Amino acid sequence: MTYSPIAGFGVAALAALLAVSSPAAAQTQTGSGLVSKPVRLVVPGPPGGPAGAISLMIANKLGKHINQTVIVDNRPGAGGNIAIEHVARSPGDGFTLFFGVPALITNQFFQKHSIDPSVLAPVIQLNTGPFLLLVNGKSELNSVNDVVAKIRSAPGAISCNSGAVALSTVSCHVLQAYAGPMLMVAYPGNAQALAALERNEINLAFDFTSSSGAWVKDGKLKALAITSKNRNTGDFKDVPPVGETIPGFELVGWQGIMVPKDTPRDIVMNLNAALNKVLAEDEMVAFVRNGNLELAGGTPEAFADRIKRDTEMFARIAKEAKIEPQ
Repeated sequence: MTYSPIAGFGVAALAALLAVSSPAAAQTQTGSGLVSKPVRLVVPGPPGGPAGAISLMIANKLGKHINQTVIVDNRPGAGGNIAIEHVARSPGDGFTLFFGVPALITNQFFQKHSIDPSVLAPVIQLNTGPFLLLVNGKSELNSVNDVVAKIRSAPGAISCNSGAVALSTVSCHVLQAYAGPMLMVAYPGNAQALAALERNEINLAFDFTSSSGAWVKDGKLKALAITSKNRNTGDFKDVPPVGETIPGFELVGWQGIMVPKDTPRDIVMNLNAALNKVLAEDEMVAFVRNGNLELAGGTPEAFADRIKRDTEMFARIAKEAKIEPQ
């Protein structure tokens, strides 16, 4: 059997559907069967970042549900714009997927050269999760108040990771708007930023609980606060929200799957159905919970609504924090 993101898996029906609905896939037809290219899940970051492990698991499990090889294609750079542009220019045939992160919508407020988010269409939201405010494991800083005091005592000298993940950048800027000028240091991925923090090359970092949790558990880094409105119910239940010190500070990230905007509705819905099944698997549920994230799932419309709400929120944050695109 061969993957059709359009309908069913019967070879005869599939061939007819592909000939009409997916020219690129139809060209792979040979003899009585179909030779199909692999599905590519394009990730806007390097291996080992917040999307690292989960993108590999999604690719593996999705491949089994659609009976097709799904490969992870890491394309870091330009705050996610390189990956976004690549997917946007790909055929809407179901063979190129985008691993969506908030950079898709935040870039327009923080980068002069950004891509209109409408070039991609939502398929499904995978999860949601907060970030941690992190310092070196041996740092003298032990609270958000300590951080604010340190920033105000040395304007422009305290460094914060920026550029690796959208919400890392946003979090640094919101903290700066409250506490005072900081030095923004860009890294191609959050794994590099966390390593730099461990080496004391930067003073502060914000990162997903799922990717930074192991660093904290090993004592290499110290979590001072969490960016959710309320305390986490998982491994970081004793870590206070940033909002307890900085009123209104609440930033929660998400991950999801998207496709080029011209992808037919039936392809989107078949992918959505397969991915909802992936999210319901016990192994996936355990993996997400172990990363201190919450499963999402649901319809493309629900994901679209989340993107719309977050776009409005980030526009307000950028205006209130007086953030100018760089």
